[in-house]
Amino acid sequence: MQVLRPTSVTEALALLDASDEDAKIISGGTALMLMLRNGLVFPSGLIALDRIEGLDYIKADEAEIRIGALTTLRTMERSAELQALLPTLTQALGMVANHRVRNRATIAGNVCEADYASDPPSILTTLGCQVRVEGPEGERLIALPELLVDYYETSLEHNELAVEVIIPTPVAGTRTNYLKYVSRSSEDRPCVGVAASLSTDDAGRCRRVNVQIAGATATPFSIQAVLKECEGAEPGKELWEFIARSYAEGIDPIDDVRGSAAYRRRVTRVLVERALREMNDNYVNGATKL
Repeated sequence: MQVLRPTSVTEALALLDASDEDAKIISGGTALMLMLRNGLVFPSGLIALDRIEGLDYIKADEAEIRIGALTTLRTMERSAELQALLPTLTQALGMVANHRVRNRATIAGNVCEADYASDPPSILTTLGCQVRVEGPEGERLIALPELLVDYYETSLEHNELAVEVIIPTPVAGTRTNYLKYVSRSSEDRPCVGVAASLSTDDAGRCRRVNVQIAGATATPFSIQAVLKECEGAEPGKELWEFIARSYAEGIDPIDDVRGSAAYRRRVTRVLVERALREMNDNYVNGATKL
């Protein structure tokens, strides 16, 4: 198996365009190397991104936070800037695997792996994340729900490369939370994870509510009709219970070693209500983190 190591995005795109669809991109390699060892993938070649400079950065302004594709999860976790702007995300990154993995795993690699049991995608979705992609036809921005289409499958063409993750800078009054339940002591992957965000208007009513479920379906799960119905509602116990009940009734979870479908529905209801309640209580009490 041939390993190609481009030194620029332009060179990487040329190699991708010349390769067949069985070639794989490797950045941190924390997931792909396990798949290779276990014979789960058989790439015709690897295009390694480790020699490309300038794709490991965090830049924030009043409008958005831009994170380079090769920025590691550990760098993001420890960034004082992200800890101030996105405390829920940085805390959740600290729950991913271990230090060795987070020191190698990259944000674009994590997102583009499209692993249903990964923590960051659900949180990034609640934050309105987009991924900037470059390819032969130029560049495009893809909202995360449109990028993640199925188990380990994205909407990227085989000759496209994710180069940046973009998150809108949260407006004042935005609150977020992430809770996950791990049913097996031997791993960190969630049986069910719940990412939630809420912003309110000047009257204290819900302007925007977003709840995403991780670990239970092929991609982060939400019910847009329910979230739309919450706009303008009064935050509180009745609303949290309504959302939790709707999600438990609407989700069609997988059935695997981490939990049966029926069990995941019950956990979903409990965690959604708890995540929303804690998020609101912490904000009211002046807490800035989970």
